[in-house]
Amino acid sequence: MKMFQHLMYVNGARGTTQIENIIATLRDCQKSNKNLGKHMLRLSYNKLPSKYRRCLLYLSIFPKGDRIRRTTVCRRWITEGLITSRENHADYEAYCCFDVLFLPGFIQPVEISDMGKIKTFTLHPIVHESISRIGKDLNFVDTVLPSDLTRHLPIHSRTRVQASHVDHSVQAAAGSGIVPFLPYLAKSSQWQLMKMLDLEGCRGLKKQHLKSICKIILLKYLSLRNTDITELPKQIEKLQRLETLDIRQTAVQSFPTKSIMLPMLKHMLAGQGNNFDRFQESFTAMRLPSGVRGMKKLEILSRVVSDNADDSIDVGHLLQLRKLGVILSGKNGSFGHLLQQIEKLHGSLLSLSIQINQTPEVGDTLGAEEVVTLVSPPKLLQSLKISGITSGLLLWIAELDQLTKLTLSRTYLTEDYICILGKLAALRCLSLHRNSYTGSRLTFKEREFKSLKSLVVDGDIITNITFDTKAAPKLEMIVWSFAKMESISGLRDLWSLKKLELNGDCNPGPVRRALGKHPYDPEFKHNPRHGHQEDGAVVAASPP
Repeated sequence: MKMFQHLMYVNGARGTTQIENIIATLRDCQKSNKNLGKHMLRLSYNKLPSKYRRCLLYLSIFPKGDRIRRTTVCRRWITEGLITSRENHADYEAYCCFDVLFLPGFIQPVEISDMGKIKTFTLHPIVHESISRIGKDLNFVDTVLPSDLTRHLPIHSRTRVQASHVDHSVQAAAGSGIVPFLPYLAKSSQWQLMKMLDLEGCRGLKKQHLKSICKIILLKYLSLRNTDITELPKQIEKLQRLETLDIRQTAVQSFPTKSIMLPMLKHMLAGQGNNFDRFQESFTAMRLPSGVRGMKKLEILSRVVSDNADDSIDVGHLLQLRKLGVILSGKNGSFGHLLQQIEKLHGSLLSLSIQINQTPEVGDTLGAEEVVTLVSPPKLLQSLKISGITSGLLLWIAELDQLTKLTLSRTYLTEDYICILGKLAALRCLSLHRNSYTGSRLTFKEREFKSLKSLVVDGDIITNITFDTKAAPKLEMIVWSFAKMESISGLRDLWSLKKLELNGDCNPGPVRRALGKHPYDPEFKHNPRHGHQEDGAVVAASPP
């Protein structure tokens, strides 16, 4: 149905003749008992620009039913040469292509971020079957290798990377992933010419595998995400054309040498990520290598540990950096140096994550006055995540007029700071995690948080949430995880509310009744922690 509606929409501007032709074609399909869905899919496919058709066919290399990450596939499109825009605009073009494929319904969202962006997606079985058939007809994909191997390798070299052992290697690798297949690939003369290798989720990778990979001199994209590797080989520095290195969800915590130079690297993705679920945080990261200042093309530097001022100074030289995630593990003085370097990135930085692991002692904290004197805060910043910073930095948040997403933890904010956040005109997503706020009552005041759409509250201190009249007029979703809940009031005045989720033990009855008076009947979900109502934990929603 979505494809039919899209066909009608895009052809409507071309006159009734186009629409009549489409309807006549569909009627002919019905009369001849042809599959209507497949025919509409083919019509939609033919309407795509040729460069986007190739990007759609590329998705057929992923196994049927797979959850595919949007960022992963966009980077792979670029690496494979399917997106050929000028270098500085390739990412934008890839995301535009993704949107074009989403609108007709080729892509089905699975996970959507708080900002409304698709994080993961899948393909309908009919879509996957159809584009797989088209790809084979056009010799777009290799038909020799098993389907569970094709997703790991580049499309343009796959048919040529066939050593004399291909039959034996395929047989050896059948059902056990690509790792047993790697030694046979490495014997091929085409091995060193591959530009992409995605080994995410593979188990059994050994040092000899990694050393062989480091011989792929043209490699641009290497993903070792969620593998069981514990260290990188010294030969990693031979990958002088590498643009993306993804070692997230691995045990790798440092480069094999203190100094490393990968001059073409754009995306350095490391660490286990962060987990704010329920009252705990878990950060693991990779130590920032010395000499990183020479990697001038870096755009994403994610989950790196810095424990001295020299590391921070290196960051200030990365003038193309769009996303930075840093964990400070040394004395809090390095925080001041980091802020000064961030000031140099005010023309490029869009996303910033800072965690201080060491609780500052009295006298160590950077004074609020020093932070205010920073003349160029990153005004382009759209996403900010702070953990363990209790003063200073929060004062210039008020100047971030493009900030749309804010995540806080261990910041110990008072009510006055909540009012500052409420004046951020562009703020759409606010997440308050453990010890982000000191009070038990969280109040959203009148005419504040005018653009807020998503609110996540997770911690054991806040027991009451109140929305004053005309507060957060665009708020669509509330997720509150708590140890104890006393009240949530003002729900009826949240006219845009679509979903309320409570995680913890409480009596949901009063909340249901309050939502029952809401003019648009929002979805309500309650997830008890222990599966039953505990004595003494009975709470009621205050009258709206």
